[in-house]
Amino acid sequence: MKKLLLALPHLLVFLAACGLQYDPEIEQVIELENEHLSDQGDDMNLTRDTSDIYIYADGGYVEIRYDNSAGHEQQAVYEETGTDTYERHDGMPEEAENLKREYEEEYR
Repeated sequence: MKKLLLALPHLLVFLAACGLQYDPEIEQVIELENEHLSDQGDDMNLTRDTSDIYIYADGGYVEIRYDNSAGHEQQAVYEETGTDTYERHDGMPEEAENLKREYEEEYR
């Protein structure tokens, strides 16, 4: 038990560092999804605190889930297609369906 308590702070630091590693991708995807919503006539303003974020393939795929204005869950997956460029998918692309999650933030 004592070893577990000593290891806990190191584990928390490691998990926090992983989140920082993906900060640019997460922030960009939230911005892109907000632009998409605006183009659809929805004035929602997504933030990290109102979304669940899942990272796959070292940031190659970023999934965002959130509740829309009507309270229904929405999902979008952004596939990195180049440096700082992403393609939006309404669901997980077939080629990425079996990827393991590398990072997640669940706030909803």
